[in-house]
Amino acid sequence: MAPRLLSTIAFISALMTGACSGAIDPGPRDRGDPNLGAGAPVGAGAGAAAPPGAADPADAIDPTGGALNLAGSPTYFRVVRLTNTQLTRSVQAILGLHAPPAHAETFQDAVSGTTDFTNNELVLDIDSRGWSDYQLAAEALAAEVAGDGALLAQLYSGTDAPGFIATVGRRAYRRPLTPDEVAGYQTLFDLGSSMSGSWSPFAKGAAVVLEAMLQSPHFLYRTELGEVGAPLTGYEMAAKLSLWLRNTTPDDALLDAAERGELDTAAGAAAIAQQMLDEPAALDVMREFHGQLLHMKRFSELSKVGVPSYDEAINPELAEASYLFFDRIFSQGLGLQEVFLSTTGFVSPRMAPFYGLPAQGAGFAEHDLGGGRLGYFTQLPFLMLYAHNDGPDAIHRGVSMSLDVLCAPLGPPAAVIPPLPTPRPGQTNRQRVDEHTSGCGGACHNDMINPLGFAFEHFDGMGQYREMEQNGAELLPIDSSGSFEFIDGEKSWQDATELMQVLAADPQTHLCFSKKLASFGLQRDVVADDMAMLSELSSTSRTGSLKQLVLALVQQDAFRIRAGGAP
Repeated sequence: MAPRLLSTIAFISALMTGACSGAIDPGPRDRGDPNLGAGAPVGAGAGAAAPPGAADPADAIDPTGGALNLAGSPTYFRVVRLTNTQLTRSVQAILGLHAPPAHAETFQDAVSGTTDFTNNELVLDIDSRGWSDYQLAAEALAAEVAGDGALLAQLYSGTDAPGFIATVGRRAYRRPLTPDEVAGYQTLFDLGSSMSGSWSPFAKGAAVVLEAMLQSPHFLYRTELGEVGAPLTGYEMAAKLSLWLRNTTPDDALLDAAERGELDTAAGAAAIAQQMLDEPAALDVMREFHGQLLHMKRFSELSKVGVPSYDEAINPELAEASYLFFDRIFSQGLGLQEVFLSTTGFVSPRMAPFYGLPAQGAGFAEHDLGGGRLGYFTQLPFLMLYAHNDGPDAIHRGVSMSLDVLCAPLGPPAAVIPPLPTPRPGQTNRQRVDEHTSGCGGACHNDMINPLGFAFEHFDGMGQYREMEQNGAELLPIDSSGSFEFIDGEKSWQDATELMQVLAADPQTHLCFSKKLASFGLQRDVVADDMAMLSELSSTSRTGSLKQLVLALVQQDAFRIRAGGAP
């Protein structure tokens, strides 16, 4: 197509996108509010209202026990931008491309670290660069499809504008187009088909329509536009389920199910979700969830100084062994208890010596690691990641357990954290850490972080089990006992195995995991107002599988009913 036509199409597409923008107001973060930069926290008062029947925040804390951290600032946006992955896979599905387009590889990533997950509503804003990225991608994709007769015929077999607009628009908007939308796109199609260029009139008109659709907020955002307290429409449920559990737009079959009303009830939505959970795409989504939950990107940054047995080539293998562990839990219909009680692990040839196993063949082998390796957190990946060279790192092991497993509220870290001193003669690592952190506030370190971290003292920095620890020429006894103030009271253990058993059964563990999964599925912060939901989810978690927990979330009002929020 001639360059002149492409530039004209871009201009018309911008007009069409602007017209669509007037129909959907993305809320204050996407209106260019100078006080709300990328990733900035937004207070719940910014256009938000608590859902009806909200629980008392005090319910999150048992006065006789510990606390569950339910701080956050959910805004309950009516529109939430697609993630880069969702955008890429949606474009591939809508246009029928043979491979995922690569345009999003250069898009800005969501700001990480400010929310538990990068699909949170608070970090999916769009700035001027983002809009420019979307426009350039839309132009390129429209040209690719319209310029390829086979691709265009695959997208729509006819050559009539109304059929093309209705068919592609339904897929892009994840619902049927309104008469006004059809009329607007018909105007664009007619303008495009009359322009100069070597393509057929139909191809030129289709190109303009595709550019506009791929830049429309109705495509770039998932919407929940009903009245506060009203159920989501079947089409909104189809989009919410598909974009979450498949990471892509709903296909024609799912849109047909929405049209038939099959997603209008909690049971109907759960039945559809059940089918999705058995698809390969759901396993990929849960990989993303567990990867962000346990910060598995950190394996790429792992390094150890002065440890002859360490080879940085083991780093990606530790990450993959972690993913395979959680893949097994999810795909075999197991639950959170198995995360703490399973003795099964995945071992690569480089990992085998640290487990005391012979290296066999290539790739990963599934092994029963024995009762001394109970659950994921006693396996090599966690222990090697949270370590200092070849020694244990009780502080960071304890922090990870506190924040990622128990959702325990910890105070902000000290502005300056001095390194651990060299141990004195006869001093164990535990004694050294306790002494070093005694001035940091007992309620934080010595009562919360350290006891959880010390449970793993029998495992060195390479994840190997040891009966005694060495300080110079001395062999010293290891004390891995501890206690923690859970929300239902104080509990004690003698070692990591006993701690895993405590965690597998403790309500706080299941409440925390339910909070994390709900945050990922709802794409927002989960707070004290959600305590009633978390109580129901944690009940499922204690007796059911991860798949059953997902289904329980799908049936919650928080998933199916429009909450208050920015218009």
